[in-house]
Amino acid sequence: MKQLSALEMAAAVVLAKQVSPDGSHALIEQLKTAEVCGREFTGVGFYTEFSVDRALPPAVVTASPGGWVRSEVGPDAYPLEFMLYVKDGYAEMIEAYSYFDGYGDTNLLAASFTAPRAFDPPNIEVS
Repeated sequence: MKQLSALEMAAAVVLAKQVSPDGSHALIEQLKTAEVCGREFTGVGFYTEFSVDRALPPAVVTASPGGWVRSEVGPDAYPLEFMLYVKDGYAEMIEAYSYFDGYGDTNLLAASFTAPRAFDPPNIEVS
């Protein structure tokens, strides 16, 4: 059984607090049971798919995918942003991405990182 890495879990907890209006309790309890089904590295980030204990109560979420969370990873402080995907009230995937060039040989899941923190989404006006 593969669990979420420390980075994934730290980002997921902050994301849960952003997308869940009920204080995120249900999502955080789900994340504690997450078992990784697969990871795909994209060259600028990764997707981690996981399953959670569906005997737990479903969460109420305001958006999926959702969240505005950022962390700097590794010795070069590679900037990653994260989103959490929830389907039918159950967390199922976390996405990490960057607008910078690739992270080289940094092991994103084992490198040191700054505490993931929320940031305000860009103010994009649609005309």
